[in-house]
Amino acid sequence: MRKFFDSIEETEITLASWIFGFIAIVYVRIFLESLSSPSSSGFIPSDAYTLIHYGLFWITVVIGLTLIIGSFVKNYKQTAKVLLFGLPLIWISPLLDILLSGGKGAVMSYIYDTGQNLFLDFFKFFTIKPVYGVTLGMRFGYLIFFIFLGYYLWSSQKSVSKTLLALIFCYIFLFLIGILPSLLYLIGAHDQGGNILNIFYYINKLIINSNIFYNTLHETAVSVSPLRFLELGFDKLVSQIFFVISVILIHFFFYKIEPEKFKAVLKNARPERIIYYLSTLLFGAGFSLLAHFGKFLSWVDTLGFINLLIAWFGVWMFSVHINDLEDVEIDEVTNTSRPLVKKTLTHSDMRQASFIYLAIALLGSWSAGFYMFFFSTIGLLVSYIYSVPPLRLRRVPLLGSFLIAIVCLLATLSGFYFFSFNKTVAAFPSLIALGILLFFTLEINFRDIKDIEGDSRAGIKTLAVLYGPKIVGILFGLSFLLIPIIFQTPNLYFAAIPGAFLGYNLLTRKPYRELPVFILHYAMLLAVIIITIVI
Repeated sequence: MRKFFDSIEETEITLASWIFGFIAIVYVRIFLESLSSPSSSGFIPSDAYTLIHYGLFWITVVIGLTLIIGSFVKNYKQTAKVLLFGLPLIWISPLLDILLSGGKGAVMSYIYDTGQNLFLDFFKFFTIKPVYGVTLGMRFGYLIFFIFLGYYLWSSQKSVSKTLLALIFCYIFLFLIGILPSLLYLIGAHDQGGNILNIFYYINKLIINSNIFYNTLHETAVSVSPLRFLELGFDKLVSQIFFVISVILIHFFFYKIEPEKFKAVLKNARPERIIYYLSTLLFGAGFSLLAHFGKFLSWVDTLGFINLLIAWFGVWMFSVHINDLEDVEIDEVTNTSRPLVKKTLTHSDMRQASFIYLAIALLGSWSAGFYMFFFSTIGLLVSYIYSVPPLRLRRVPLLGSFLIAIVCLLATLSGFYFFSFNKTVAAFPSLIALGILLFFTLEINFRDIKDIEGDSRAGIKTLAVLYGPKIVGILFGLSFLLIPIIFQTPNLYFAAIPGAFLGYNLLTRKPYRELPVFILHYAMLLAVIIITIVI
């Protein structure tokens, strides 16, 4: 075993190879589990709901264990490698269940229990006493896995007490994940009693009385059995929970293994621009709620909206990284603090980070709902053709700005349709949609003023390069004057006219500073909201 751990330490594993290895092992487990523990409805779990739920479950488990064990052995990267090589042990449980049951299999599930029984289940897992959802194969498989972890901890620390303490923390972590539905029931229903059916009824009520129903399941409700409907809704609800937890754990993991690079990635996020894009998402959500197209139905909606915010953060970070990879020549002139220019990150680091945020964007928007997934996927594709050759459309005057306007509209629609019960195209006013495209196409050109010198050297003909800050300032002011027309509210001119003059002055003054322009944009957005609410 010591030679085995030493060989793992000497093995070079890239992030991509670790991810593909993890996916392969986990989905073999899912396949084996589908044979040993058929779903309640009898369907093979080949649907995206189940596959994403299980994938997020296992990434939460593995990264969580990596952080716990890594804190004891003081080597998080090595721990991640060891867990990858030990992960095939999760195949033992379904195989044993098939063998011990004579081919019939046994039901694996989360632990469903309440009150004192749930507390007792903590101590019964590795005994022969029955626990709902815990099979003999699971008990033996987890026992083997814990022996593997224990030997690795002991061989690294040579301390029995530290090894036992680490294993206890690992067990507590896994147990809390395993009783997730019961925790939701205990916290949400405020009921220490009840039985398994009470938990099922409560979960079903959560799903129906939330935007999960309208964003994912409303078209399915009439075509599947009630049991299958509950399965799909449960997959979506749990995916939202594990997505948030896994994103937090993954970021913390990278902070522990590469703190300087992690800080460089976050520093390069450009918070004023993140807020710029996320404000369009919040605007869409606010418009949907204030205009009574939809409403908050339960705390589950808050969870889903957090998924959506994280997803669009992922869209932005993906676009940042692929753009920086193509803009090194420009940034060497006008953005010398960028991580590639300062060499705090390599091209490989940037590429890997872009893939991680691509996955976050897709998984987060999928967890939020089908419509959100559609909008964010288009946003990712637009970001790609905006920055990356051979198209690299940001080189074309106004077309690059129009692409950014499309992304802003997509974010707005994501927020709007997340809450709107009416999912038809006609639900969102077409005049406002057109106005958003026109507004951002005219306004967003200010982002190019600080890059005039670098863009000129790279042959990128933005409006700022061709005509200078004055024409950009005129278009910026014009975008503000369009706002009362877009919303058909003349009172908005009280904010739009002074905003237009102030914007022109900010863009044409020297030295040019970008932050005040962002602040003016946010102030104008706030003024629109306040005036609209008052009216």
